[in-house]
Amino acid sequence: MAEEQMNPALRELVARHPPTDTERLWDEITEEAWKVPGSRGEAEPPGERVARLRERLHGELIAFHKRLVITPYTAGDMPCAPGCSLWRVDIPLTLFPKRDQGFARVECLVEFRADNERTDCFRVVRLFPEERSTVLAHAEMGAMLALDAGAKVGVPLPVMPGLAITDEVAARVYGKAEVGPFIYEARRTCVETEIFEGTGARWRLDDTSSPERVGVEGHQLSVVLEVRQGAPSLHAAGYLEAYSDRQWLTATLGGFWQNLKIALRNFFKRGAPVECYAEWPDILAQYTPSAGKQAG
Repeated sequence: MAEEQMNPALRELVARHPPTDTERLWDEITEEAWKVPGSRGEAEPPGERVARLRERLHGELIAFHKRLVITPYTAGDMPCAPGCSLWRVDIPLTLFPKRDQGFARVECLVEFRADNERTDCFRVVRLFPEERSTVLAHAEMGAMLALDAGAKVGVPLPVMPGLAITDEVAARVYGKAEVGPFIYEARRTCVETEIFEGTGARWRLDDTSSPERVGVEGHQLSVVLEVRQGAPSLHAAGYLEAYSDRQWLTATLGGFWQNLKIALRNFFKRGAPVECYAEWPDILAQYTPSAGKQAG
């Protein structure tokens, strides 16, 4: 990990959530699966089922967008401490599932850090979507994906270098010259939100409403920050993880995985997750009303 190249927020996130060596786990799972004899009446032995699932999921991708949307928070429904201002930070992300029924669960963490590791000059005060609200997937084709942080952290890039626009990545992931038109009908429930230590945010989105529609799925999460006037540069980083349903994995692979050693078993208990990281430096400095209120 190139920690010296990470912004302070990304360093904090990686310390809390180090990357998973997914390729090594799949190698070990495949090796162990071929050692398990097939049961009478099974069409495929466990080794073939694992190899087929791994091939199906190859190239699967989740990603934050390269640009955050930064706007002053002017709703007037929250108090603001003297000498401070409120900012809304919108965090777009896109999922490119390849597994049947898509991702059953999506979890996202976003961490903020100021220069010199100061935490007394800002705080997270509100999250959107709020807990128990329904989230409708939306289309944002043509957006740039934030893929650079993965290389710093050590997460392999599942698409060709140079691909970063959602349309191009979707075409590569799904093996089509042209991708679309899209159906954006997936709904999720925001079942958990959390503000932790005043510097970070967490969301969990569950249960797609139409799991038979598997394709590009975009969402936007938002944070309201209270920032003290004269605060040093504020940096952000994100960690995203998407899972399958355990019952779906058992139906796909059979129950042999429950007898694997604990590290491999836990990977499947967590729903064979896909993960990604992103970082955004000096987010407030790049806000200008005439520049479309974008930062990244």
